[in-house]
Amino acid sequence: MKIFIVIVTILLATTPVLAVEVKPVHLVRFTDYESGSVEDWLQGKGFQFKEDTKKRDRIDLDVGDKGLSLEAKQHAFGVMSNESVNVPEFTYIEIDWGVKKFPEGASYEQGVRNEAIMLFIFLGDERHSSGSLFIPDSPYFVGLYLCHGDDKIKHPYMGAYFKKGGRYVCGDQPADEQLVTTRFDLLEAYRSYFDKERDDDPAISGLALGLDTKKANGGGKSSAFISEIRFYR
Repeated sequence: MKIFIVIVTILLATTPVLAVEVKPVHLVRFTDYESGSVEDWLQGKGFQFKEDTKKRDRIDLDVGDKGLSLEAKQHAFGVMSNESVNVPEFTYIEIDWGVKKFPEGASYEQGVRNEAIMLFIFLGDERHSSGSLFIPDSPYFVGLYLCHGDDKIKHPYMGAYFKKGGRYVCGDQPADEQLVTTRFDLLEAYRSYFDKERDDDPAISGLALGLDTKKANGGGKSSAFISEIRFYR
């Protein structure tokens, strides 16, 4: 019996563990700009400009070595939505991005829901009330942003609207101008945040990039950049 146990122990110790294969299933790159209008380049990727992203005196868009930069020149709120993105199966997301200047006083922990950059990931097609007659309903979404100060990393904050269907999550706390890669288990977050079963997993039905500095101090100025978004299955 002892010999059998020893043999089994050796076999377990020497048998290689088969790793689960992780596959990239969708990529959005912001480092492939060559020339021409930045707006045309983004529209070619499927992005549409809403609110202050239409106004260059409020939100400036540029491209550099680190990809697309978004600069709030004053108090601003803007979103660039992309409904052409559709990812049927996924697990987690990686984002290469950073912040050059955080909005002064921004803190979800303290109720000042402002950020230099946020990536919204929309999940499924079922729409839920925003809680306001003036704000359109939306599918479930997770808004990932970069924070500093006392915001908790990977904590699902609730906003003033979309209390049922939206959560806001600080992915990382980088130093100013630091390029970081945020890795986030999006599928598990969906199941946990919205109390969903495993057989009810959605597709990713769209993305949006945005910023909000309307309540920030320092004139509402901020600056951030994003290089690449990668989805894995």
